[in-house]
Amino acid sequence: MFRTATLIGALLLSAPLSAAQIPWFESNSPLTQAHKHLLDGDLPGMFTSLVEVWQLEKNESLIPHLNDLFLQSLEVDCGKGLDNKSLPDWINSVVIRRTEIQSPGRDSYRAIVEVGASKELKEISLTRWVSKVLSTDTTLTQLSNEGESKFTRYIKRYNLNSRVKMGLYRVDITATDETSWSSWLLLGEPKAKVSVRWNAKAQWKIEKNALLNRHCPLPKLDTEIYDYVDGTYSQVWGESYDSDYPTSLGNIPVEPGRYVLAVSMKHQRWQGPIIVEQSQIISKTYDVSVDE
Repeated sequence: MFRTATLIGALLLSAPLSAAQIPWFESNSPLTQAHKHLLDGDLPGMFTSLVEVWQLEKNESLIPHLNDLFLQSLEVDCGKGLDNKSLPDWINSVVIRRTEIQSPGRDSYRAIVEVGASKELKEISLTRWVSKVLSTDTTLTQLSNEGESKFTRYIKRYNLNSRVKMGLYRVDITATDETSWSSWLLLGEPKAKVSVRWNAKAQWKIEKNALLNRHCPLPKLDTEIYDYVDGTYSQVWGESYDSDYPTSLGNIPVEPGRYVLAVSMKHQRWQGPIIVEQSQIISKTYDVSVDE
């Protein structure tokens, strides 16, 4: 079966063919159907079949192939066509973030679900198939409304001991009136096409590791300064860039003192109406002297 899947996968790199023209489509397994739907341009069908493969498949050696197949589907439209169902009218946005924070001597990891909802939310959860809790170290935060928007932002944060693994996940959102919405979520192996690393005190290097997907938003670089006040880190300055990335901080309007400098590179894609973000953050202490 794995040899057959490999042969079918090679077809994705050849001239376009209809699935009906492919002699290898003799079985009707979910994996075969996933390939068939992708070749025929049926992204929702391909997504449904991949979800079924993850639910049924026990062969660990097949996982890299599933990842490659999923990444190939993103080359079509960056994931917009994977799910043709829209969000309910009481939810206006769902963002899933995988974050890796690299600090001197320590790496930390987070999974974050951010939801914009017009109803008061009771719970947001992200679980890995089958019903595996990501972490018991979690917080659900309600943020104040911005402007006159009727939607309130809620953030569920999972503090983790390791990277969020590739695989099948479930997003569940429940309001206090027991209205609920849920969706399957496929996460591939993160392969950042642009990354960042330290080069000097307030300088960093941008590394391009692969060609960008032209259907996806350009990776975004964020530079932020945080002050530690009363046991809490508070942002005092920040800038964002989606092109012409700077590699140094330069002069910034903050008072002399000791701060934390964080530089992040964020990649975004879609899964239908859901935004999926992979974020790499490097941070270090940063002293601003009177001379500066």
